[in-house]
This record gives sequence, structure tokens and C-alpha cells, in this order.
Amino acid sequence: MNPIKSILYYVEDEVDLAALGHVVEIARSTGARITVGTVVKPAHLQVLFTRDNFDVQEVERLLIAHRERHLDEVVRGVGITDVMIDTRVFVGDPVYAIVEAVTKGDYDVLAKLPTHEDGFQQHIFGTMDMRLMRACPCPVFIGRVKPTGYSERIVAAIDYDEGDASKTTLNEKILESIAHMLSDQFSMVKQAYIAHAWSLYGESLLTAKAETAPPARLQKAMHQEENKRREWLAELVKQFKSSLPAGDAETFNPELELLHGDPVTTIPELVHHLNADVLAMGTLSRSGLGGMLIGNTAEAILNRVNCSVVTFKPQGFESPIPRHSRR
Repeated sequence: MNPIKSILYYVEDEVDLAALGHVVEIARSTGARITVGTVVKPAHLQVLFTRDNFDVQEVERLLIAHRERHLDEVVRGVGITDVMIDTRVFVGDPVYAIVEAVTKGDYDVLAKLPTHEDGFQQHIFGTMDMRLMRACPCPVFIGRVKPTGYSERIVAAIDYDEGDASKTTLNEKILESIAHMLSDQFSMVKQAYIAHAWSLYGESLLTAKAETAPPARLQKAMHQEENKRREWLAELVKQFKSSLPAGDAETFNPELELLHGDPVTTIPELVHHLNADVLAMGTLSRSGLGGMLIGNTAEAILNRVNCSVVTFKPQGFESPIPRHSRR
């Protein structure tokens, strides 16, 4: 993961001062600048009752000016002097406008609070959060403020990457981020857990049908698969640590967690057991859909945890959202 030099903190409505303080701490630890940004929907896409001499473009300008003044007042009121903070108001569809802003502004991290949405299909993360995690090219941090305090623990979920270049680059990005968080400059994480969930291919079917795989043979196969994954995980972390500068290698001592079972269940269970503050994981799109969707497994995991999350894209990811989103 490249050094964090710039953070876009996206605000949907009011600025949450506790959340802003959390972003400021990240920026303070990394030396990054912060842009507090929000989005105003364009006037020409809104449905309005038309009246004589009613200038919708003027209404849009007034909305932008109002939001700019409000953000500036909030940032000045916080009184932060040791971190560079500016404000921006973007115009367009919120997701399109933010992704375009990240691309043009060369931001290293997009941060926001979870979107709360109502309805029968409501999940822990709202539709906007998922759209941003699907389409944003930089790491996306959806932060939750914990009123009970922080455990200073992070869980990083990595996937078996043998023969899969996209998964390999994702694992590298995740480990790089963990190493950075554990460095002396970043004080918000004290302990990291590198988690990998495994199961034998067809395990549930083979377990149910003894005639297909006798118990002794099944147990041997499972034992072999478990050892294979344990050795792979240990070697992955060992090789990565050996590539770090001496100072970073000294602080990079994560706990390794090999979990047997479906990652949709086992990863959230570990997060809850550890009371982790953050879950870090990669997102891979379903094949053939141009990066528009998070994989089924990743989305299911994200909707079963109640902590902050940070998601990463594979090397070479290009956002499916076109530039010039304001039309």
C-alpha cells in the first residue's frame, strides 16, 4: 500500500465530529491531508414544478454555496491546526461524483460513515456503501465510531491465491496496509490478526455421503488440505515480513488465524470474538461484469460484521463508473 498522503472524507449529511476526529487521527499519524467533501445533486436532473422565472441553476448555485459555508464553518470550529483540512462540494450522482473525485484528485483513501437505509432489504452497509466499495479505485474505509472505546485490534482476511494473480496482489496490499498500521507512526492499531478460512472442496457433500468418501479417507484429505493452507499462510507472511525494511519488520508480528469453514461465517465470528475495531479485506468482482459487483463472499461477510471495514482492489483495477459523471 502506498503511503497515505491524501484522504477524502465524504459526508452525506451533517459532519459527525467524532468520525472527523477519527479521520484526523489517521491523517495525523500518516501526515496526510484531508478533504471534507459532500455532493449536491445537479439541478437539471431533479423533478421540479416549473414556474415562470424559476431558475433551477440559481437554486443549484445557492445549494452549493450553502454547503460550502457549512463545511467551512464546521472545519474551522473543530480548531485543528496540525493537519491540513480543506473542503469541497461536488455536483452529480453521489457515487459517480465521489469516484470521479477520487480519480481526478488522486486520493489514497476514501473514508465515510455507514449509510443508514430503511426497507425490507436493509443490510448493515447501505446501498451507497456497497456501490462505493464496488467502484472506487482506492481503498474505501467505512468507519464506525465505537462509544465503548477501541480494542486496537484489526482482522485482515486473505484468500488462497495459488495461480490467481488478482488475489496475490490483493493479499500484498492487505499485508502492506497491516504493516503500515503496526508501524510506530500509526498509533491506532496495536495487534493484527491475519485470518484465512479454508475447507476441502466438496466437503459438505463428501461428509454427508460416506459411500463417496469413507471417513478415514476424508479425514486424511482434510488433514492434508489443512496443513497445505497452514504452510501457505505461514510462508506468505514470512516472505512478506522479509521484504520489509528492518524497522517495519520489527513491528510486524501479526497473529495467524487458520479458520476451518465457510468464510462468510468464520470471519465474522472471529471479528466478534476479538471485538476487533476494523476488518480489512479485498474485493474481487464477479467475472464478466467489469468490476461492478463485489463477490458474493465478500459482500456477505461485510454485512455480518459490526465494525469498521477497509476494502482493497486488485492491482490494475479500473472503475466501471465513467468520468464526467455530471451530465
